Amino acid sequence: MIDALGLLEVRGLACGIEAADAMLKAASVRLLRQAVTNPALVTLVVEGDLAACRAALDAGAALATRRGCLVGRKEIGRPEDDTAYLLDTLLDAGQEPAPRPAPAPEEALLGLLARRRQGYSASEVAAAFDIPVAQARAWLEGLFAQGRLRRRSSRYRLPGGAPR
Repeated sequence: MIDALGLLEVRGLACGIEAADAMLKAASVRLLRQAVTNPALVTLVVEGDLAACRAALDAGAALATRRGCLVGRKEIGRPEDDTAYLLDTLLDAGQEPAPRPAPAPEEALLGLLARRRQGYSASEVAAAFDIPVAQARAWLEGLFAQGRLRRRSSRYRLPGGAPR
């Protein structure tokens, strides 16, 4: 589950790149998606906690306002999974919508996490299961939402610290 989304729409590719740079430098957010639509509108989507998304959008919007290319901005706190899926579908205009991630093989994933006390990142899980990082992150976030995993920064581990 995504904590918060921030959307910034600007006019022009150069302004979009500059705004993305300002947003990523201003707060601890991750650039989730970007889309260029006609006529030269650039939409940037960042993900992070709500305060970080607001800080990033403030920085990006301030820069875009100074350049005269700001179109709009919006933060969404704790978006519903269907909202995040809709956003992916809308920004992938002209492409097939991405299939929803397959359910995690929970026992295999929990068995992997039990091997290492410091836990695993989504990219390490993706490499272990030979799946895309987004799917591994969805699996881990699902178990985290159920209370079966703990998360610190980008690492996921079993509760209690000791392997099961």
